[in-house]
Amino acid sequence: MKKFVTAPFLPTEVEIEKVSQNVAKISAYPFESGYAITLAHPLRRLLMSSSVGYSVIAVNIEGAAHEFDTVRGMLEDISLFIINLKNMKFKINSDEDQVEVKYTFNSKQTITGADLSNDDLTVVNDDSYLATINDDHNLTFSIIVQKGIGYVSSEEIREMVSKEYIPIDAFFSPVKKVTYDIEKILVEDNPNYEKAVFTVETDGQIAPIDAFKEAITVMYDQMSV
Repeated sequence: MKKFVTAPFLPTEVEIEKVSQNVAKISAYPFESGYAITLAHPLRRLLMSSSVGYSVIAVNIEGAAHEFDTVRGMLEDISLFIINLKNMKFKINSDEDQVEVKYTFNSKQTITGADLSNDDLTVVNDDSYLATINDDHNLTFSIIVQKGIGYVSSEEIREMVSKEYIPIDAFFSPVKKVTYDIEKILVEDNPNYEKAVFTVETDGQIAPIDAFKEAITVMYDQMSV
């Protein structure tokens, strides 16, 4: 028998599937017709734009005056060194929003992300390549790692750090990719209900499900106004 509806149906089922270390699939259902995409689209935008992450924002290299310089004994020029540094995904090991760390390497070696992890910082992609140095050279450099959201250009960062540092474009978002699918689902012989299926991939700074929860929290906070 057909019934009158006085309130939208509230989804009752949530499923979480861990696809890999950095990929998760989150499903919620059943939604009233049209409700799934109403929630899914802004959640995707919040995941991509408002997820908190960490990024190198500046570097100071002994013997280098600017980003187009070179340093004796290092295979890479400074611009390539900075590109390699930007590809490293850092995580601050404390509640600090910003840390400054100094490194010194004084023997012939290939430097990777694992060599930069310490009590202050963890390099998530620890096999990422940074530079190669000769045995007759000491490489000393300092980096500033910042917590944030979104994107901040090097020109803006230039005004926030001391002059001896070379500013670096900062991409904070730890979320690499978010997709969603809206599927039809049957509820009490009604085929018009919907299921929202999210697939979230992060770079390892944060677990996908934690990023998803943070995005929901941001949505709640924005809507509470």
